[in-house]
Formats: sequence, structure tokens, C-alpha cells
Amino acid sequence: MKLNLIIGTILALVMTMTAMPTAIAGPDPANSDHFYPVKSMKEAEDIKPGAHIAMRCGKCGAVVTMIADKEQSYLHGFTCPFCKDKFVVRQDPHGGGHGAYVCEDESGHRADLLKTQE
Repeated sequence: MKLNLIIGTILALVMTMTAMPTAIAGPDPANSDHFYPVKSMKEAEDIKPGAHIAMRCGKCGAVVTMIADKEQSYLHGFTCPFCKDKFVVRQDPHGGGHGAYVCEDESGHRADLLKTQE
């Protein structure tokens, strides 16, 4: 009798656990329809303060969301809070400031800047 009660309880628990929806903390900015890669320095400079942006670490793959600040700190560099890798924004190899947005570390890993569609 006790064995049937234990088995029934375990079965009910398993069925309840499989029927429950999974909890999701929020959308992954890297795969979300709301974030798009920033390709050029001009596009990065045009991001308005207060806009939602994200940085994807090229070393560990972590995605960090943030709000663009007035100083446009994302134009200077990024330090991943997870792997502590430091990325710097390189100048356009042709000398202009409006070429490709390239943010990379000493090893050549690149961090990607993502922005929301305006």
C-alpha cells in the first residue's frame, strides 16, 4: 500500500514538472528581433543616449545589455564583466573615424555592438 502511494506521488510530481512552462528571464539580445548588429562607426555614433544597446563578448560569448550614455563610452571600449577581457575600439585603418566599428582585444577577439531598432 505504501509503495503504491510513493509511486503515485512520484508520478504526479514528474507529470507536474514536465507540464510546467520553463521560466525565461528575458530575450537573448544576440538572437532577439529587437537587437541588430552595428557595422559602422557612423551607425555607432548615431546611437542616442538612453537607447538600449548590448555588447557580445568575442572571447566568452556573454551578452551584456546596457543603456547608451551621453559620453558614448561604447565608442571607446568594453570590458566584459564575466571573463574580464578588455576590448578597445580601433581606428579606421584608412584614417577616417567613420569606417567599420571594430572593437577587439589583444588576441584579436572581437566584441559586437548591438542596438535596438529605432
